[in-house]
Amino acid sequence: MEDIFNPTSFTIKQLFGNTDALYQIPRYQRPYSWGEEQLENLWEDLHDAQASEPYYFLGSIITAKPDERSSYLDIVDGQQRITTLLILFCVVRDHYPKLNVNVIDEDPFAIDSKIIESSIKFNDRFERLRLKTHSNNISDFERLILRPGATRGLKRPTKKDLRREEAPEYKFANTACFFQERLKELGAEAVGEFINYLFNKVKIIRIDCQSVSFAIKLFQVLNDRGLDLSNSDLLKSFLIGEIHRKYASEPELQKQKEEQFVDDWKACQSIANDTSDSLNNLFVVYEYYLLAENPRHSLYDELSTYFANKDPNEIIADFKRFLTYYKTKIFDCESPLIYSLRYLRWSNFWPAVLLTALHTSYPDFERLVSVVRRYFYLNWFAGYTLTRVKQTTFNLIKAIKASRDLGEVEAELEKSLTENQTVARAKERLKGDIYYEGWCKPLLFLMEYNQQDDPKFLELDDKNIHVEHILPRGFESREDWGKVHGNADLKARMNTGANLTLLSGTKNIAASNWGFDRKVQAYSGTGLNSVSDKKVTSFQISQLIVNDYNSGKFKKVWSDEAMSARWSWYCDQLKTLFEIDLQTD
Repeated sequence: MEDIFNPTSFTIKQLFGNTDALYQIPRYQRPYSWGEEQLENLWEDLHDAQASEPYYFLGSIITAKPDERSSYLDIVDGQQRITTLLILFCVVRDHYPKLNVNVIDEDPFAIDSKIIESSIKFNDRFERLRLKTHSNNISDFERLILRPGATRGLKRPTKKDLRREEAPEYKFANTACFFQERLKELGAEAVGEFINYLFNKVKIIRIDCQSVSFAIKLFQVLNDRGLDLSNSDLLKSFLIGEIHRKYASEPELQKQKEEQFVDDWKACQSIANDTSDSLNNLFVVYEYYLLAENPRHSLYDELSTYFANKDPNEIIADFKRFLTYYKTKIFDCESPLIYSLRYLRWSNFWPAVLLTALHTSYPDFERLVSVVRRYFYLNWFAGYTLTRVKQTTFNLIKAIKASRDLGEVEAELEKSLTENQTVARAKERLKGDIYYEGWCKPLLFLMEYNQQDDPKFLELDDKNIHVEHILPRGFESREDWGKVHGNADLKARMNTGANLTLLSGTKNIAASNWGFDRKVQAYSGTGLNSVSDKKVTSFQISQLIVNDYNSGKFKKVWSDEAMSARWSWYCDQLKTLFEIDLQTD
């Protein structure tokens, strides 16, 4: 195996100082992504090791020459650590130009500024590390890090900027600022001692591979448990490895296919960023579509087996089309039907069904969405768990891929709902106390959408929107609710659909304890404290109460009669939305 790969132990000084120490991070790799946690861990490990260990092992990196003519080695694994170390060197170069100047004549192993500079550039001409992950990365790294003096003017980026995965320049700057702060805490003399330890006593094993394809395969084997890597990282390396294997005898075509693959992969990553999702999660949804059955193994194991002997470029192109449907037809869709599905707990299952339909051009998509919504919501109302809906989801995917008639599919779902007593259980729970149910707020959102022609999406975690008791829970202690004191029927309906609505506005949280007259003012969107309260939204389902009040209905009192009318309205909404009748058995 010696001719296939060669592991060698290097000190950091050798790793960045030898004549063959020229590295590049290839285009298919992830951009630099280390944050505060990884930096803290590295710093603490090195600092602790310096105090107690004669040597410290910093793991391994895997390298391979992209072609025989290249002077640079591709880093297939270890790019985050290598980039971080290079940034540290540049910070030391800019802030400690007289590094170890007082001991350099006494200590033959002391690291001075010349060694630091040589670790950044070979012969003052060739960068020790080139970033090819994106064209902008090269210029950003040069401008912010590599250029002499560049790190002196850097400031910590905002947390918002650091969350931008597609903009690694903020991570470059953050890492440089992190090391500036930590080194400053040490003091100049201690910095020299720390750098001496880092360069002379810290070791990394560099595994040089004969080819990039073997390096990728080795990377997969060493990370077969996904340590520090996502399944999408492993799938990416697997598919690029397949490209190298498939076009091994045609280097120009291999390069073209790899570049095409990387472009499509980055387009997929961009969609994931735009939809606030992860590629890992989106691959899970794609896996459900492909397999149409419950996966038995890890995402990587299942898909690497499924993708074996298939064209990697066709695979990633198909995945990109799949994700494009997700962004345009689901995430960006301004439809109350789609809005309502986004509140469901089973966030990977309903998208898998709908995306299967979109990806296979299944007819009558709008009707399918209604059928899917009814099935999932009734199971949620009934209190059933994922176990109940999982197999049905895969059955739906199979039926759609087989182009089965929607009427047949709907009939089978209805049979399942009946056999599992889902409808009966859902109706029973919808009749009772719903205030503490996880689906209470989403249900009221759906009823709100049902009142409007062109509603905007309501965020479930918007803390400015509250589920409001029309009759407050503490009504018996309030004089302004004196007309209904002692009414046991009203109290029994406290947490039911007959007594709940939506209320918005941070100043209106107190409305829960006001009299009915003041509550109506809040429901109208005026606000309790000021008519100019701009944090108040008038919900249509609350405006209905205002309309009844203004017309003098129910004598402007939240009475038995008023609550019964609200209950009838609630039942009508459920009948319209989910085709269930709470007023019949």
